[in-house]
Amino acid sequence: MAKKNIYKPLVLMTLMLLLQPLFSAPSSNELVAYPAVMQKNQAWADGDSFLVVLDDKGKERVETIRLYYVDCPETVANGDSGKRHVRTQYRYFGLEKGVDAILVGKQAKARSEDLLAKPFVVHTTGARAMGRSKKPRIYGMVTLSDGRDLAAVLVQEGLARVYGVKKTRPDGTRSSEYEQYLKDLELGAAVLKKGAWAKSNPARVVELRARERAEAKALDDVVEGGLFSSLTEEDPINLNTATLEELKQLRGVGDVMAKRIISARPFDKIEKLKAVEGIGDKTFDKMRPFVKVGKGK
Repeated sequence: MAKKNIYKPLVLMTLMLLLQPLFSAPSSNELVAYPAVMQKNQAWADGDSFLVVLDDKGKERVETIRLYYVDCPETVANGDSGKRHVRTQYRYFGLEKGVDAILVGKQAKARSEDLLAKPFVVHTTGARAMGRSKKPRIYGMVTLSDGRDLAAVLVQEGLARVYGVKKTRPDGTRSSEYEQYLKDLELGAAVLKKGAWAKSNPARVVELRARERAEAKALDDVVEGGLFSSLTEEDPINLNTATLEELKQLRGVGDVMAKRIISARPFDKIEKLKAVEGIGDKTFDKMRPFVKVGKGK
């Protein structure tokens, strides 16, 4: 009997050690930190989107990272959507023309390459990022070799606007709190006339932004799927595995609705979406082409 009493706790302890990785594994919505280096000479890259090589438990993994919280001006204006995006950017900064924003975009790209010359850390959930390009991208935050946040540096230097998808920081700082911090940095950059703000016309900022909001609303009313969404009918998201950020790329889905969808999992049919509070026939018809159901991604 004495031997059995000794072996029993040993067996339980062994089982707990074996099962611990299952219980401590990060959820799909939890940030994971990866040591990383930048892959240079990518013509398509810009200040907030670039190719990196992640160290994933000793294995190299190549990913295109799209920064949370910020949007750097474009370096080119290809196609109608690209031109519209550049228009949005130069109006936001109070610039007179698109070429001014593109020049700032090139400065932002060069600055990011300089800041990422040394190894850094990428924090990501692996959530797919939206964009006009079909190039696969994932959202991430970047901690530079000196401990600074890349997004914050770009905003502070007037090379990015505070705009885009937000997420709780690796240190636990809430997204709303960090967004306000970045807004304060943006105001400081504007006052000091840094980066894009050097050519800004303060007298026209309110007028230009109001015009942009009106035109964007009119455009959004006729665009299905979202103008800057990565979701397409050829590459829909899986309702059973999509992250919060991915679900929010669907038309009419915000934080609350995305959480309701996650709580209603699993779905065996797309039509079951209509059982989620707030999703009526009209909203469902807009979402349907861009979603699927299944066990895998």
